[in-house]
Amino acid sequence: MQNPDVVIVGAGHNGLAAGALLAKRGLRVVVLEKNRFVGGMAGTREILPGCRNDVGASLLFPLAKGLAEDLELERYGVELLELPIMSVTIADPGDPAVPFYANPLRMAWNVWRQCGTRALVGFAKLIAFTRYPAKVIARYEACTEPRDLDALLAEAPNARAREQLELTFRGSAMDLIDRFFPDEERHRPLRTQLAFAAVQSTYKGPYTPGSAFCLVYTLSPNDAGGLMKRVKGGMGSLSEALQRSIEDKGGEVRLGAAVSRILVEGGRAVGVALRGGEEIRAKVVLSNLDKAATLLRLVDESHVPEDTRRHIEQLDQRGAYLHLLLKLNGLPRYGPEHAALNADPNTRFNVASFTNPGELQRSFEACQAGDVPRNPPATMQVPTVIDPTLAPEGFHIATIYGFYFPGESPKHLRGKLRDEMAERIISRLDDVYPGLREQIVESAVFSSDHFATMQGATNGDFTHGLLHAEQMLGGRALVPGSAHRTPIEGLYLCGAACHPGPGVTFLPGAGAAAEVASEFELEPATAATGS
Repeated sequence: MQNPDVVIVGAGHNGLAAGALLAKRGLRVVVLEKNRFVGGMAGTREILPGCRNDVGASLLFPLAKGLAEDLELERYGVELLELPIMSVTIADPGDPAVPFYANPLRMAWNVWRQCGTRALVGFAKLIAFTRYPAKVIARYEACTEPRDLDALLAEAPNARAREQLELTFRGSAMDLIDRFFPDEERHRPLRTQLAFAAVQSTYKGPYTPGSAFCLVYTLSPNDAGGLMKRVKGGMGSLSEALQRSIEDKGGEVRLGAAVSRILVEGGRAVGVALRGGEEIRAKVVLSNLDKAATLLRLVDESHVPEDTRRHIEQLDQRGAYLHLLLKLNGLPRYGPEHAALNADPNTRFNVASFTNPGELQRSFEACQAGDVPRNPPATMQVPTVIDPTLAPEGFHIATIYGFYFPGESPKHLRGKLRDEMAERIISRLDDVYPGLREQIVESAVFSSDHFATMQGATNGDFTHGLLHAEQMLGGRALVPGSAHRTPIEGLYLCGAACHPGPGVTFLPGAGAAAEVASEFELEPATAATGS
């Protein structure tokens, strides 16, 4: 396409969402992707023979009201799959396995049965405590203005609300967990589940100050309701649908088109240059990459204000994880201790093996020291329980996420450390599912280094800026009053680096589309963003 209105760098789900919404408004859109597949860190492709493997994200978050319709997901073939059991948490040996049921009544009964009345009351009080901070964070609200933490604290309506924000922004996850689940023995599985939820998108342990923010962010309710879901055919099906939507509206998605530079003339972004030398001029440029990748690598430094450069250089972007993919010749089964769970295959969709909050903290401290944790916390999903189309008949696939990989260790040691950590994770899961190791037919192991190379994410950080309070809300903005503008006119960010942050919600892409639509003096791009 010659002289498009909008060129988008990166065909991740947010970039494609922005493109689809702008194409729907009649703008000429070109999306450029260096890889040969769409979706970025929410993509799906054949890694293991005959399988469709998710590369990164594996679950769709609850969408803001009206957004699925605005993106026309159903029209372009997206089918969502409900999860009767979201996960099963297994903490220390001897602890009960705690299923997380999608049905709230069944979940409440199970918590009461296994952990007691105080735990059930604790859940209710925790949710009540986090309601105001979650409203301020506005994780699932489209096009909210990112505010500075100090301003939000000053505007708190009363002392209790201010205390809630102070604890959310500066406290540790365990400050919250200890308050509502004080029984370290009876409540251990719940304490462990919440502690892990508080750290998986941070570079912190559950006792580290500041980790409370990620817990509140994770627990934030969505006014549209619902829980996370699987997407039939894998997460990449979402991006493949958006690609079809863009092309159906006259736009273009070019794969294998690596951008080498964002062109800036007279202080305004005017297009991009590809690695082969081709230039594509456009009225507006959107980048689905993170701030460092966009403004410190694709833009000539002479166009980036010094204060913006310093801000970006100070961002904490560290990917302390491993991503393992397995092809299995059968569905794993729980061992004798938890054998009753085998009666329902849904209990094997997602098992979380964490131990306890103290061990989680020690795992983080080992990572800080450049060592592999003794007991790496890990979750294993078997999506073929829900969607058999992802593997050949008679086989299953598993996706494992392991934390805390020492990604800052010397580069020449990381391959050895990666394999060592993968082995420890498999050994641990083999204790939960005896015989799992013998069921593995094919495997692949990716560290944060791989995602840095494959997806261009700085240090492999899938959050585009870890969920630390000082890097969220107003800390995610580069221009006051905007979630997406940069100091360079005509250049916008549209990915997870923007407020309200990471997770497959499409909100950063939708928000960027709304701001660009405003620049073109069009009506808001979506019903979810105010039309």
